[in-house]
Amino acid sequence: MYLAYLKLQNFRIFSDCKIRFLPGLNLLAGENDAGKTAIIDAIKLILGTISNDWTKIEDSDYHDKSDTFSIACAFCELSEQEAASFLDWLSFDSKGNYYLKITLRARSLSDGKHSYTIYAGADEDSGALQGEAREKLRVTYLKPLRDAEFELTPKRNSRFSQILDSYEIFQNKNEHPLVDIMKKANEDVSHYFSDTGDGAIIQKIINEDYLKNFSLAHNPLTSKIDVSSNKLKSILEKLELGILNQSLNKNLGLGSNNLLFIAAELLLLKKESSYAGLKLALIEEIEAHLHPQSQLNLIHFLEKESAGIGFQSIISTHSNILASKISIENLILCKGGKAFSLHRRHTKLDPGDYEFLRRFLDATKANLFFANGVIIVEGDAENLLLPSIADLLGKSLFRYGVSIVNVSSTALLRYSRIFQRRDESLIGIPVACITDRDIPPKEAAEYTYVLQSGKNKGQERQLIDRETEFDIDIEDQAERDHDIYNKYTGGDVKVFWTDNWTLEYELALSCLRGFLHRAVKYALLSKNLELILEEESLKTLYKESDQEIESWELAGDSREKIAVRIYAPMVRKQASKAVVAQILSVLLDENESGITAQTIRDDISLKYLVRAIDYVTDQRKL
Repeated sequence: MYLAYLKLQNFRIFSDCKIRFLPGLNLLAGENDAGKTAIIDAIKLILGTISNDWTKIEDSDYHDKSDTFSIACAFCELSEQEAASFLDWLSFDSKGNYYLKITLRARSLSDGKHSYTIYAGADEDSGALQGEAREKLRVTYLKPLRDAEFELTPKRNSRFSQILDSYEIFQNKNEHPLVDIMKKANEDVSHYFSDTGDGAIIQKIINEDYLKNFSLAHNPLTSKIDVSSNKLKSILEKLELGILNQSLNKNLGLGSNNLLFIAAELLLLKKESSYAGLKLALIEEIEAHLHPQSQLNLIHFLEKESAGIGFQSIISTHSNILASKISIENLILCKGGKAFSLHRRHTKLDPGDYEFLRRFLDATKANLFFANGVIIVEGDAENLLLPSIADLLGKSLFRYGVSIVNVSSTALLRYSRIFQRRDESLIGIPVACITDRDIPPKEAAEYTYVLQSGKNKGQERQLIDRETEFDIDIEDQAERDHDIYNKYTGGDVKVFWTDNWTLEYELALSCLRGFLHRAVKYALLSKNLELILEEESLKTLYKESDQEIESWELAGDSREKIAVRIYAPMVRKQASKAVVAQILSVLLDENESGITAQTIRDDISLKYLVRAIDYVTDQRKL
């Protein structure tokens, strides 16, 4: 059986939310305070933990000004053996399959205390779970920010002793083999300190030289040295879990100790094959103290072994590395008091999209699961330039928690569909897709060309002279725009596109054209930034660049014609778009010409970028 769903009403950040889980691995992802810990704590409250971690209801558990909350969960796919353990509380769904539902209802009392009741059954008429049935629903829990080394150290109520105490082979407290072993050890210790042992001198000094003189005549005191308690709990508290290949003078790091601690905790899931109870692990911040390779190895094990061992795991994370390496179907996105499963039943992703994203959604792109807003772009130029333009607008993307995801044009739709729900609900993460309109102006026919492979002479330049490339009628243009809009827009996702051709052409039309022309000149002179110019050389280069634009204006060239001239080296592949964008971003950050936010906002050619940045940084949507 597995935990199929959790329903929270007026619990912490959640006013009314139903979270669905898969039988194997479930990864809770989202920004800070999105509700990941609340979900795990709710499960702990209603089910309890195998190691009996301390849980209680507090004032902060109530949502807003409510004085009640409820937590409900349902378990599905019970085997016949499992169903027999919960026979009195089972219910049946519309298909005739049985399931088990548990409900916790809590109320805040006037004296600052809290009352709660836990019911079983779909209609809550079956009463509370009793005894062994209750014990079989307890979960394994790994807390966040764990001090693994401290937890594994022998001491009273050590975590390792609690884990062992919950394991099947330690349930017989009085007749356990360890008790007999410790009794024998105690006899040997007592013999060592007795009259015939080597340690007798210690006990003799304590008794004859000190205690005899300290005692009153009617109350003589004497001592005996032996091992402390022979009870099984005390014996387990003396045990230490260590790694065998640790060198004598080498301390384990936090990461290795954390892996050792996780291995110990997962002991609680290795139940006997005949066990007819829940096998569920709750793990908070599984990446704590682990370097990326260890994170990947651990999550790979949990994803692979969940089915093999037959346990379910619900894991919270802030790690984009982990979020990028599991199937998106196993991910639950937490945002604003809601939790959204990304299983194919709930998103508009196609089956092919899941396979594509499994292969190509890397750690950098996985930032989108932890963002307040997302901008999806088609190339390096947008990726490099948008942060600088946002800074000029006074809307730092870092400050607003906005992630830029750089994908190829064919993948733009695949990534945008992550945030589109089949039920048309809104996640609350604004997503802006920025794309080119790809309508070149007529002026481009005269000044740009593409490169084609020559048979004998390598690369040959061929002028673009096909008039159809530059002669799109208004009706075709409107239909094209409509297709772009419908293709990408939906839910939290909006599309923003150029008025004309490409990003670089729009920049060449805009108030930033002087900056762009300087960047192009620099890129032509120093391809791939192999040559870093000195300050005086830069001044000369920039002066020549500005003078060239002035000469075009004096010659009567149109704004569009000048823009094409500036853009031409990038179309001809003489200057890399990425290198130009990198240089331009530096120039915009320096902003020696004093471009203002209002200037940017008033520029028609930059409107689509401004609207996109405004959309993802709108505080009302965050």
